[in-house]
Amino acid sequence: MKKFFIILFIPFLLLFSGCDIRDIFANDDIEISTLNYISTVVVNSNIKITTSTTEILTHRQGLYEGSGSGFIFHQDDNTYYVLTNNHVITLTDNERYKHNYTIEDNNNNSYDASLVTRFVEYDLAVLKFATLNQLGVIQLSSTNPEIGEIVFSIGSPFGQHNIITAGKVLDYRTIDNVDYEVILHNAIIRNGSSGSMLINDKFEIVGINTWGFKSNKDDDEEFVIGGATPVENILECLHSFPLFEKI
Repeated sequence: MKKFFIILFIPFLLLFSGCDIRDIFANDDIEISTLNYISTVVVNSNIKITTSTTEILTHRQGLYEGSGSGFIFHQDDNTYYVLTNNHVITLTDNERYKHNYTIEDNNNNSYDASLVTRFVEYDLAVLKFATLNQLGVIQLSSTNPEIGEIVFSIGSPFGQHNIITAGKVLDYRTIDNVDYEVILHNAIIRNGSSGSMLINDKFEIVGINTWGFKSNKDDDEEFVIGGATPVENILECLHSFPLFEKI
């Protein structure tokens, strides 16, 4: 099964400027209550997404399959809305294939999901699914995080649930093929983390993890520095869609 993640290379000095990653939290204590809340409450909005394809004419299973992360950001009665990356749910542009989406919640319940909309220029997509189960809904911050602010990544890399890492916002940078500045942070992430949430210590979404940055282009790193689409860009997209204009 293919795992979706965009890996890029940025020179090590660009990210750390000589700092040792072991010293990142030397002068900052993360409250145990914060970690407890994330691991017991916030994770209820964390979603694993499996995408598959079917040949439209033959109804046979398609060649493309993958998994990624997402999170519930909106609820309307029994319908939940999930934000993720477009590259998690769009495996091919070949019109021979239909995409199918399966959502798995924190309790390993599975649901069929459907596409609501995509914002291709920001690599974002919204899925929806219905259930009578009570799931978590996480709020979006109204402003981007500041450099140096503590952040947490929560996602489903390699198909696992609720992998939580902590770090700081390192910088804002422009990267190839992107027309806006992205968040660079060291709440390290792995393959399959695309679409996962980046939150602040107020438990609000401040970004969506979209890229991974290697410290050395020749290394086969399992854990990588994260690149996230800032929440203000996310809100710009959502507010342009009538269903979410008041979020």
